[in-house]
Amino acid sequence: MKIVIALTGGSGAPYFTALLERLKPTSAELEVVSSATGRQVLQHETGKTWKEVTEGLVVHSERNMGASIASGSNRIDSMVVVPCSMSTLAEISLGTSSHLIHRAASVQLKERRPLILVPRESPYSLIHLQAMTRVTEAGGMILPASPGFYHHPKSVDDLVKNIVDRILDQIGCSDKTIERWGS
Repeated sequence: MKIVIALTGGSGAPYFTALLERLKPTSAELEVVSSATGRQVLQHETGKTWKEVTEGLVVHSERNMGASIASGSNRIDSMVVVPCSMSTLAEISLGTSSHLIHRAASVQLKERRPLILVPRESPYSLIHLQAMTRVTEAGGMILPASPGFYHHPKSVDDLVKNIVDRILDQIGCSDKTIERWGS
Protein backbone atom coordinates (compact mmCIF):
# COMPACT_ATOMS: atom_id res chain seq x y z
CA MET A 1 0.00 0.00 0.00
CA LYS A 2 1.37 3.42 -1.00
CA ILE A 3 0.25 6.37 1.12
CA VAL A 4 1.00 10.07 0.70
CA ILE A 5 0.81 12.18 3.83
CA ALA A 6 0.80 15.95 3.40
CA LEU A 7 1.36 18.59 6.06
CA THR A 8 -0.04 22.09 5.61
CA GLY A 9 0.06 25.22 7.75
CA GLY A 10 -3.03 24.68 9.84
CA SER A 11 -2.46 24.04 13.52
CA GLY A 12 -2.38 20.32 14.27
CA ALA A 13 1.14 19.08 13.45
CA PRO A 14 0.94 16.49 16.27
CA TYR A 15 -1.68 14.66 14.19
CA PHE A 16 0.80 14.48 11.31
CA THR A 17 3.67 13.19 13.45
CA ALA A 18 1.46 10.65 15.27
CA LEU A 19 0.12 9.32 11.96
CA LEU A 20 3.65 8.91 10.63
CA GLU A 21 4.74 7.08 13.79
CA ARG A 22 1.80 4.68 13.54
CA LEU A 23 2.43 3.97 9.84
CA LYS A 24 6.24 3.66 9.86
CA PRO A 25 6.28 0.14 11.35
CA THR A 26 3.73 -1.12 8.80
CA SER A 27 4.49 -2.38 5.33
CA ALA A 28 3.00 0.78 3.77
CA GLU A 29 5.19 2.79 1.42
CA LEU A 30 5.10 6.33 2.79
CA GLU A 31 5.71 9.48 0.79
CA VAL A 32 5.47 12.92 2.38
CA VAL A 33 5.17 16.53 1.29
CA SER A 34 4.77 19.76 3.24
CA SER A 35 4.04 23.37 2.57
CA ALA A 36 6.58 25.90 3.87
CA THR A 37 4.07 27.05 6.48
CA GLY A 38 3.45 23.44 7.48
CA ARG A 39 7.14 23.01 8.26
CA GLN A 40 7.08 26.20 10.37
CA VAL A 41 4.04 25.04 12.32
CA LEU A 42 5.61 21.60 12.80
CA GLN A 43 8.69 23.18 14.39
CA HIS A 44 6.57 25.47 16.56
CA GLU A 45 4.08 22.85 17.78
CA THR A 46 6.37 19.82 18.18
CA GLY A 47 9.88 21.26 18.53
CA LYS A 48 10.95 18.90 15.73
CA THR A 49 12.28 19.76 12.29
CA TRP A 50 10.89 18.47 9.02
CA LYS A 51 14.14 16.60 8.43
CA GLU A 52 13.93 14.85 11.82
CA VAL A 53 10.31 13.80 11.38
CA THR A 54 10.71 12.51 7.82
CA GLU A 55 14.07 10.79 8.08
CA GLY A 56 14.12 7.63 5.98
CA LEU A 57 10.95 8.51 4.05
CA VAL A 58 10.41 9.57 0.44
CA VAL A 59 10.12 13.36 0.71
CA HIS A 60 8.79 15.59 -2.06
CA SER A 61 9.23 19.35 -2.38
CA GLU A 62 5.95 21.21 -2.64
CA ARG A 63 7.49 23.13 -5.55
CA ASN A 64 8.17 19.97 -7.60
CA MET A 65 5.11 19.74 -9.80
CA GLY A 66 6.87 16.96 -11.74
CA ALA A 67 7.05 14.67 -8.71
CA SER A 68 5.72 11.14 -9.11
CA ILE A 69 2.71 11.87 -6.88
CA ALA A 70 1.55 14.54 -9.36
CA SER A 71 0.63 11.88 -11.92
CA GLY A 72 -2.34 9.56 -12.04
CA SER A 73 -0.13 6.87 -13.58
CA ASN A 74 1.69 6.61 -10.23
CA ARG A 75 -0.89 4.72 -8.19
CA ILE A 76 -1.29 6.18 -4.70
CA ASP A 77 -3.64 4.06 -2.61
CA SER A 78 -4.52 6.87 -0.18
CA MET A 79 -3.59 10.48 0.46
CA VAL A 80 -4.09 12.23 3.78
CA VAL A 81 -3.67 15.98 4.29
CA VAL A 82 -3.21 16.40 8.03
CA PRO A 83 -3.68 19.02 9.20
CA CYS A 84 -5.43 20.56 6.22
CA SER A 85 -5.43 24.35 6.26
CA MET A 86 -8.52 26.11 5.02
CA SER A 87 -6.57 27.63 2.13
CA THR A 88 -5.47 24.14 1.05
CA LEU A 89 -9.04 22.89 1.40
CA ALA A 90 -10.25 25.78 -0.77
CA GLU A 91 -7.65 25.17 -3.50
CA ILE A 92 -8.37 21.45 -3.60
CA SER A 93 -12.13 22.10 -3.74
CA LEU A 94 -11.65 24.42 -6.72
CA GLY A 95 -9.27 22.10 -8.57
CA THR A 96 -6.44 24.62 -8.63
CA SER A 97 -2.84 23.59 -8.07
CA SER A 98 -0.53 26.23 -6.62
CA HIS A 99 1.86 23.53 -5.41
CA LEU A 100 2.34 19.77 -5.24
CA ILE A 101 -0.03 19.11 -2.34
CA HIS A 102 -2.93 20.60 -4.31
CA ARG A 103 -1.92 18.76 -7.49
CA ALA A 104 -1.52 15.37 -5.78
CA ALA A 105 -4.91 15.80 -4.08
CA SER A 106 -6.49 16.74 -7.40
CA VAL A 107 -5.03 13.58 -8.94
CA GLN A 108 -6.52 11.46 -6.15
CA LEU A 109 -9.94 12.94 -6.87
CA LYS A 110 -9.73 12.55 -10.64
CA GLU A 111 -8.55 8.97 -10.30
CA ARG A 112 -11.33 8.23 -7.75
CA ARG A 113 -8.80 7.22 -5.11
CA PRO A 114 -9.09 7.95 -1.39
CA LEU A 115 -8.33 11.51 -0.32
CA ILE A 116 -8.78 12.43 3.34
CA LEU A 117 -8.59 16.05 4.47
CA VAL A 118 -8.25 16.68 8.20
CA PRO A 119 -9.16 20.28 9.00
CA ARG A 120 -8.58 21.41 12.57
CA GLU A 121 -9.58 25.05 12.36
CA SER A 122 -12.91 26.19 13.74
CA PRO A 123 -15.43 27.65 13.57
CA TYR A 124 -16.25 26.96 9.94
CA SER A 125 -17.51 29.76 7.75
CA LEU A 126 -19.98 29.18 4.95
CA ILE A 127 -17.04 29.36 2.54
CA HIS A 128 -15.31 26.52 4.42
CA LEU A 129 -18.47 24.42 4.49
CA GLN A 130 -19.03 24.94 0.76
CA ALA A 131 -15.44 23.90 0.05
CA MET A 132 -15.93 20.79 2.20
CA THR A 133 -19.11 20.00 0.28
CA ARG A 134 -17.32 20.35 -3.08
CA VAL A 135 -14.51 18.02 -1.95
CA THR A 136 -17.03 15.49 -0.61
CA GLU A 137 -19.09 15.62 -3.81
CA ALA A 138 -15.88 15.05 -5.79
CA GLY A 139 -15.18 11.88 -3.79
CA GLY A 140 -12.93 13.14 -1.00
CA MET A 141 -13.50 12.73 2.70
CA ILE A 142 -13.52 15.45 5.32
CA LEU A 143 -12.38 14.06 8.66
CA PRO A 144 -12.32 16.98 11.11
CA ALA A 145 -9.86 16.80 13.97
CA SER A 146 -12.68 16.56 16.49
CA PRO A 147 -11.68 13.82 18.94
CA GLY A 148 -14.17 11.71 20.83
CA PHE A 149 -14.31 11.34 24.59
CA TYR A 150 -15.95 7.92 24.98
CA HIS A 151 -12.51 6.37 25.52
CA HIS A 152 -11.88 8.64 28.54
CA PRO A 153 -8.74 10.42 27.31
CA LYS A 154 -6.22 11.28 29.99
CA SER A 155 -3.83 13.32 27.87
CA VAL A 156 -3.50 15.36 24.71
CA ASP A 157 -1.76 12.33 23.19
CA ASP A 158 -4.92 10.29 23.81
CA LEU A 159 -6.96 12.90 21.92
CA VAL A 160 -4.48 12.89 19.03
CA LYS A 161 -4.53 9.07 18.97
CA ASN A 162 -8.31 9.11 18.62
CA ILE A 163 -8.11 11.11 15.39
CA VAL A 164 -5.20 9.07 14.05
CA ASP A 165 -7.24 5.91 14.76
CA ARG A 166 -10.05 7.30 12.58
CA ILE A 167 -7.59 8.14 9.78
CA LEU A 168 -6.05 4.66 9.91
CA ASP A 169 -9.51 3.08 9.69
CA GLN A 170 -10.31 5.15 6.60
CA ILE A 171 -7.13 4.24 4.75
CA GLY A 172 -7.46 0.56 5.64
CA CYS A 173 -4.52 0.39 8.05
CA SER A 174 -6.37 -0.10 11.30
CA ASP A 175 -4.77 -2.09 14.09
CA LYS A 176 -5.64 -3.74 17.40
CA THR A 177 -4.74 -0.63 19.45
CA ILE A 178 -7.75 1.31 18.15
CA GLU A 179 -10.25 1.90 20.93
CA ARG A 180 -13.76 1.28 19.73
CA TRP A 181 -17.13 1.98 21.24
CA GLY A 182 -18.26 -0.88 23.43
CA SER A 183 -14.89 -2.56 23.67
